[in-house]
Amino acid sequence: MHRDDEVAVLEFNTEDGYLLRVLETRNKHLVPCRAHINAQNFAAWWRDRAVPKTQGFILEVLRQYNIPTTQSFLLRNLGLSLNDHYWVKPLESSLQWDDISLFSNNFSEGFSVFKDATQFSSFSPSASTGGDLPKKWVIKGGIRYLIKDSVGLSVQQSLNEVFATAIHASQQQSGKYVPYELVQEKTNGRLACSCACFTSNVLEFIPAWDLVGSESLAKSSPLFSRFIAKAIEGGLGEDEVYSFLDYQIVTDFLLSNVDRHLNNFGVLRDTYSLDFVGMAPIFDSGNSMFYQNPLMAKTAVELLKLQTHGFFTTERRHVEHVRNLGCVDVSLLPTEEDAKLLYAQDMVLHATGYDAIIAQGYRWKTAFLEELQSGVSFGTLYKRICSEVRNG
Repeated sequence: MHRDDEVAVLEFNTEDGYLLRVLETRNKHLVPCRAHINAQNFAAWWRDRAVPKTQGFILEVLRQYNIPTTQSFLLRNLGLSLNDHYWVKPLESSLQWDDISLFSNNFSEGFSVFKDATQFSSFSPSASTGGDLPKKWVIKGGIRYLIKDSVGLSVQQSLNEVFATAIHASQQQSGKYVPYELVQEKTNGRLACSCACFTSNVLEFIPAWDLVGSESLAKSSPLFSRFIAKAIEGGLGEDEVYSFLDYQIVTDFLLSNVDRHLNNFGVLRDTYSLDFVGMAPIFDSGNSMFYQNPLMAKTAVELLKLQTHGFFTTERRHVEHVRNLGCVDVSLLPTEEDAKLLYAQDMVLHATGYDAIIAQGYRWKTAFLEELQSGVSFGTLYKRICSEVRNG
């Protein structure tokens, strides 16, 4: 289903939640973007919709409730998501979208374990929330909020989201990003981050991968140009798309964000007209600021060799596709001292001195951006930094 419109008749294994067959397509226009090519793509779309096995302690929780797979968990929650308006409706059910929408009904903040979807009290968005970090959705004042933790003893990934917010706020880019704030978990006092849901009962999120993944691989066409073409085809202006991608790439460069994969950005779609109405605001910048190895920020050369997930496999390739490097005003950015003060809130980073190292790496990235903005090519900048390192 897409809201109350029938999309396709599907056959599932009700034990493990696997999609077995697409029995009938009833509205090709409404089939999910990545699911329309063939039955295998539909099955892949359903599989990827389920919470990842690697997220937090999800497998332990599912074992506790005797739920065999993450896809089974998804099916028991009718495939509902806070990303879009797709769901699965048992053939014998009289449920309507207004009865079960996570956007307008209360939901379980933990794990819904209902075995009979026709008898329910509430469902859980946890079954379809992506990403590896432990997270949960809550409702406060009628607004849906995502609360996200970090991996390990450090809370750096939460701090990274807050620092990304500070960068975007400095550029006065309201609407281009999802603002995050620090929150303190009641159970253990641990810092986490929280943000409001950027979709609604009117707007849904279509990831870049759903637009271009399968077709680009089949046609061997560049993901970057393919995405832009698809966004324009869906109703967005060329200048709007390029401008947004410029800003996203440049701010990711400043943050040393290595994880802007193609499920981590996309477009917003009107759920009624199915027209694209804008680029989705920037979100999920937690895997940045050298979070896996803060020591790499001690070496300027290493900061220009970052490997990334995204359109390309290196930060350099991304930056070289930016049309307007001046889309970020360096003079307005948070300072090295601002960064150090923020990361000093992490006891692990502060005790090891990593907070100062991270701030130093950020200072270098801002200096690099200034050089790139002045007309120096990435290759020339890299050669100069290497020469300076060799000469001491």
